[in-house]
Amino acid sequence: MNKKEIYLIGVGNYTEVIIELAIDCGYTVNGLYHYNNERIGEEVLGIAIIGCTEDLFKTDIKGKQFALTMGENKLRSEMASKIKSLGGFTPNLIHPTALISKSATIGYGCFIHFNAVIWTKSILGNDCVVSPNAMIAHHSEIADACSVASFSVIGAYCKVGKRVLFGVNSIVLPKALIIGDDCIVGAKANVTKSYPNNCLLVGNPARKIKDLN
Repeated sequence: MNKKEIYLIGVGNYTEVIIELAIDCGYTVNGLYHYNNERIGEEVLGIAIIGCTEDLFKTDIKGKQFALTMGENKLRSEMASKIKSLGGFTPNLIHPTALISKSATIGYGCFIHFNAVIWTKSILGNDCVVSPNAMIAHHSEIADACSVASFSVIGAYCKVGKRVLFGVNSIVLPKALIIGDDCIVGAKANVTKSYPNNCLLVGNPARKIKDLN
């Protein structure tokens, strides 16, 4: 298989975004897989839906590359683990205009969109999404399967747990703050202190309004 060939799993609005990102990164998108057989033969931005995931996982996928276009963090992470267990790969898709420090560490299966910034000695885990114009500041750590929406800023020295969702224009101040696993940070929220797992945070300054357990 050509190393620049890729298949996409999941068919929805975000699939169109990842098709364009993959092409911008130099990949040829060979086809899409939906969760069932109902849409086989349809096309999304000219790319055909060629099968369903159940049938895909009955075939030999060793050495093949996949991009996972579902927006839900937990589902994307679980699907990535399934792909890896079967010998497939989920490469990073990093837009050519993204600014990535040479000292930053990035896992696998990440989508880093145009004009995103990953700063000095920051760490980005596996299966993360960094949207256009978002910034991960220096010496910060983002765990697996997080999503950082456009114009959001994760401040310096902060630590973010797994599967955290940051809404558009949200900010975590650079004060060595810790955001626990499975939190949701609402749009325009300004996080000024640390929070444990499973918190819904909104407002400026951000406050916990709900336990997500």
